[in-house]
Amino acid sequence: MPIDPKKPRKVLVIHGVQTGTDADLNQDKLIDELIKSRLGNIPFAYQCELFRYEDINDAAQKKLTQLMDLLVQNPVGKVVTKKVLDIVGDVVISLSKNSTANQIRAGLKQRLINIYNEGSPCYIVAHSLGSIYAFDVLNELMTNRQYFDRSSRKTWPVQGMLTIGSPIGLEMFRVTGRNKIQNLGEGDKWFRWLNIWDHNDPVVSGNIFGSNLAQYKIAESFLSSDPKQGWVIRDIAADTGKIWLMAHTAYWNSPVVGDKLVDMVTS
Repeated sequence: MPIDPKKPRKVLVIHGVQTGTDADLNQDKLIDELIKSRLGNIPFAYQCELFRYEDINDAAQKKLTQLMDLLVQNPVGKVVTKKVLDIVGDVVISLSKNSTANQIRAGLKQRLINIYNEGSPCYIVAHSLGSIYAFDVLNELMTNRQYFDRSSRKTWPVQGMLTIGSPIGLEMFRVTGRNKIQNLGEGDKWFRWLNIWDHNDPVVSGNIFGSNLAQYKIAESFLSSDPKQGWVIRDIAADTGKIWLMAHTAYWNSPVVGDKLVDMVTS
């Protein structure tokens, strides 16, 4: 079933490392507010929704969390330990091919297929660790020849992807299977991937103090000279005005992110 370009655009937001539960997450609302602020009074039909997977991560880490809760007696230490384990655990899960990571990927893939079956043009906004899951699932979908006919965008479950604060350039994430992108083959349509990052974002640089990454190519390093690759990829540096981990969470309010996302979704 091809998509209907006349239907409202779906913007699927994929969160990154989180603490708390699925119910605590509101990144779809933040992106909705950002789009509205950049559109101004221009009428445009779209819907934002959030793909949540924090509860899946928490369930996988439950036994370890309970053990540490028994070992750590100090009340403040319990809170800190739980948050640290939650964050580190999310990263460890994403690096593996275990059942939890596969469950998250399968859930995201199914959500994208459901949106496609509804006939809605879909665009991904993926933050931090969410960009890793988005990259994996998108490339997996491209291997299915019923999707992504390069001569017709109506066959595409995803029309474009915008990643923010992505660690995909770090060596720990460049494992086999994620060291290249799926070629689209023959045709005249191009898949767009915009990767926006802040110079001071330590998650992007892998440097705890952040790093000056002038001329640093993250997503663009995936490009090849193969004419059948079929991707347009751009790295965009955005100065959020924040430092350290505050820079990593500042993308949700960045005018650069808003403008680039509006350009992608409306064109």
